Amino acid sequence: MPYISVIVPVYNAEKNMERCVGSVLKQGFSDWELLLIDDGSRDGSAALCDTFALQDARIRVFHKENGGVSSARNKGIDLAKGRYILFLDSDDYLPENYLEALTRQQEAWGEEAFCWTALRLISENHQVKEAVYAYGEDSCSIVRRSDVLKLSARYLLNAPWNKLYQSEIIRTHSLRMPEDISIAEDLWFNLQYLEAMGDCPIVILNQVTYFYIRNGEASLDHGYRSNYYKIHKKVLAELLDYSRKWQAPLEDESLYYARYWEYMQNAFSNLDLADCSLDGWQRFWEKGRILRDGKFQKSLTYQKKKMGRGSYLVMRSRSYLLVQLYHYLRQRSMHGKD
Repeated sequence: MPYISVIVPVYNAEKNMERCVGSVLKQGFSDWELLLIDDGSRDGSAALCDTFALQDARIRVFHKENGGVSSARNKGIDLAKGRYILFLDSDDYLPENYLEALTRQQEAWGEEAFCWTALRLISENHQVKEAVYAYGEDSCSIVRRSDVLKLSARYLLNAPWNKLYQSEIIRTHSLRMPEDISIAEDLWFNLQYLEAMGDCPIVILNQVTYFYIRNGEASLDHGYRSNYYKIHKKVLAELLDYSRKWQAPLEDESLYYARYWEYMQNAFSNLDLADCSLDGWQRFWEKGRILRDGKFQKSLTYQKKKMGRGSYLVMRSRSYLLVQLYHYLRQRSMHGKD
C-alpha cells in the first residue's frame, strides 16, 4: 500500500502534463502512486497519460467519458490504494520537497492531524496578481475547525489541492465531490471532511507552498454561470452553520461577511459577462434578488466604512433601480455633465 495516492484529473491538459507529472516524479519522497484520470480529453492528453504509465510503475491511468472535475476526482478516490490522498490539478505542480514535508509533518502529529500547506498563486502570463496564501508567518500553524472562518478569510479553506486527506475518513463517511455542481464543490467537500474528522488539529505548513497556476482562465473567466448565486448562497450558508456548530468565535463572523461580500460582488460580475444568456430585464431582476439577500445586506453593514455614503444608502434600499440610477448620475457628474 502506497503512503500517498496523488489524484490528477486530466482534461485537454496536453501542454501542462509534462510539468505536472514531472513534479511528482522529482519528489524526494517516493512512497506514492500517481492516478491520472483522463476525463474524456479531446487532445493528446490520453495518449500522453499512457506514455507516462509505461515510464513508471507507480503511475496508473484510467480513461473515462467526460463528466467534469468532480467526477474525475471521485473516480480517483475509488481507485486510490494510498493511506492518504492528495489532489493535484493538471496545470499545477509541486515543489521538490512537497511530499516529504507533508509526510514528515503527518508522521510527527499522527493520524489524528489534518495536514495542509500554503498556496502560491502563479500567473505565467501576468493576467492575475500573484500571491502567497498562508495562515501566518511561523513555519507551522496549529488550528482547529473552530477557526474555519479564519481559514476561509485567508483563502485556504476552499482548495482541495493543498491538503493530505485520510483515505479511511473519506471512505468510512462516503465522502464524495458533488458532481451536480461545477463551482464551490471543493468548499462543500472540505466542510464535510472537517465534520467527519472531528475536533482534530489542523497543521498548516506556511513555508511549503503548492504551486497553483491561474492565467485568467479560472473562476468567472470561464464564462457565465447560470447558478453562480444560488450555489454560493447555499454553500456559504453551510459554512456559517458549521462555524457555529464548531463554536467559532463570534467575532469571526465579520470575516464570514467579508467573504460573503466578495462572492456577491462576483455574482454581480457574473451577470455582466458577455456570454450571459439572460436578457436585460432578467439580469436586472437577478441583481435585485442579490441585493435583497439578507446576508448580502448584513455584509453591507461591514463594508459601510469602505464605501461612499451614497453607494451605501442606495444598496441599503434593496432596490437595484436606485443603485443603477445612482451610478448613472454619478458618472454624469464625474464627466462634468449637468
